[in-house]
Amino acid sequence: MEGYLADAVAEAIEPVQHLEKEWEPAKLCKRLREYFKKAAKSLEFKDKGRSWTGLVNDFADSAFSSIFQAIGDRQWLDQVDFIFVLDAGIKEFFPRHVLDDVPQAELERSVLAAHDRAFEEQRYLPKLYDFLESMGLTGKTRKKAYDSVDEGRKVALRYMRDPSAPDEVKAFVSRWVDATVKNLHRFTQGDPASVLDEGQAAQIFEQLLKDGDLLTEA
Repeated sequence: MEGYLADAVAEAIEPVQHLEKEWEPAKLCKRLREYFKKAAKSLEFKDKGRSWTGLVNDFADSAFSSIFQAIGDRQWLDQVDFIFVLDAGIKEFFPRHVLDDVPQAELERSVLAAHDRAFEEQRYLPKLYDFLESMGLTGKTRKKAYDSVDEGRKVALRYMRDPSAPDEVKAFVSRWVDATVKNLHRFTQGDPASVLDEGQAAQIFEQLLKDGDLLTEA
């Protein structure tokens, strides 16, 4: 479906294009199309061991990684809904045989989940890195803290059912904290305080929750 991506990109940025001060709308659209095209070129469609869901997630990860590397500093970026752009990119770049036998409803659910997860990860991870740096953590210590929190969040996401339910949010946060502590124990051979003390760990979660970097259903 050649041209489908271009239409989807133009529609996605239309509500925010007046907020972009550096690039003209035409240039912004062109760059965004290029990020999705580049992401598609990086996929291993001939790898029979890679599932279609894996390819969808790889596509989302690569596209949003490029977007956030290039324009992650734009304040308007959080306001853009890229779900139909991602869907358009899949329809335009994925070989037919990859998705021929996939039910439409199942594909839509997977695309939505991949979009939400990948976008949120790209939005949240730089904030986590910067906050750890602001706490004075550097080198291997920062990496252990970063990996512990990030992997803890991924573990907590696997158990999510309904992100809109208050009880689910509370359970998610509890699992995230527990998994992070376990990771710290594992990464430090049982000495988590060598990376983060209780006060520092509390600071990290308070900041992330304050910023709204909670969850997106995977």
